[in-house]
Amino acid sequence: MSKDINNDLISSLELSAEDSDKNLQKSINKLIEIYHTQNKEIAKLKKQNEFFIRQWEKRNLVAQATNSQKDKMLEQQSKMAAMGEMMDAVAHQWKQPLNAMSMMVDMLESDYKDKLVNDEYIQDITQTAHIQIDHMLTTLNEFRSFFRPSHDLMTDFYLEKCIDSVKVLMKDELIIHNLILYIDIEEDLIIHGRENEFKHLFLNLINNSIDAFEEKKKSVSRHIYIRAYKENSKRYIEFEDNAGGVPKEIIKNIFKPNVTTKQEGKGTGIGLYMSSQIVQKHHGQINIHNSNMGAFFTIILN
Repeated sequence: MSKDINNDLISSLELSAEDSDKNLQKSINKLIEIYHTQNKEIAKLKKQNEFFIRQWEKRNLVAQATNSQKDKMLEQQSKMAAMGEMMDAVAHQWKQPLNAMSMMVDMLESDYKDKLVNDEYIQDITQTAHIQIDHMLTTLNEFRSFFRPSHDLMTDFYLEKCIDSVKVLMKDELIIHNLILYIDIEEDLIIHGRENEFKHLFLNLINNSIDAFEEKKKSVSRHIYIRAYKENSKRYIEFEDNAGGVPKEIIKNIFKPNVTTKQEGKGTGIGLYMSSQIVQKHHGQINIHNSNMGAFFTIILN
């Protein structure tokens, strides 16, 4: 009887082991099924994520292209505005020498009839005419070089020479608006960059000051101070006028596009924006605050 019990017990254990194997296999199969299901879900999510990433990248590319196109349009608009201002400046600068030469021709004809023309007279009038022509050619060359693509290359240039070129172009505008320019540039201060863009920068700042003086009808002696120096490895350019400064509600946004202190129809709101873009392109920064006299711009270049 004991033997029968043992046999039954062994059979029972064998059945239990078999059931356990079946349950274990079921559990393993279930885990495998869950694993495959999760893999399918992960693959599905991955495809969805890839789709969304592609769509996001496409939107970013479109946005970048739109922003790039917008910047190019603003840059072109700024250049056209600068060209218009400079053509007006050139016209002013040419008016005086042309009038002088016209008067000399009339005098020459009159003096010839009165028999006052001799070798000394001819030499004097020729020398005067050449001075006027040289002035006109200098202005024309500065105007041409400003818009010449070959001058957009990155080079080393003397900052003082760059500002002198701007002074030539702005000479009559400064005289007309009774504006005195004070220049204090550290000797042989060299900037690495696009010289024409820096000319554009200074033209924008000077024209901005002229507009501020005219807008506020400032009757004081009108001054602009341009100072530049090197400190450690940085180059500092300071630009200050005595036009009274920028309104507090505008000064924080003054470098944003379409922000202007001028009356409607008198300002594009892109001059200072383009100035900030020029500085940033040269890995620098431009700041503004109101001093006791007026607007004070600080440009820091590495």
